[in-house]
Amino acid sequence: MPAEGLRSNVDPMTTYIVSTQGGRVLKRPAFDYNDLIRDLYNNQHVPVKIWTQSEYDAEVMAQEEQERLHYELDRAIEEERKTA
Repeated sequence: MPAEGLRSNVDPMTTYIVSTQGGRVLKRPAFDYNDLIRDLYNNQHVPVKIWTQSEYDAEVMAQEEQERLHYELDRAIEEERKTA
């Protein structure tokens, strides 16, 4: 029987991505946002921005798509210059 007050597999952990004031990007599991903040400050990290893993992945995918579109536009412009 688990001890009273301890977290168990009933509370699933969430993976967070944290950008810190020191310029580090950390991947931290935590039960909730308060647990994450407590862990960061106990380890002397000052968060600047916090994402869940899914939010971070979506942001990275959007950024990669923007870069791909920019590259395709540059290629199309370059092709247009060659044919003009």
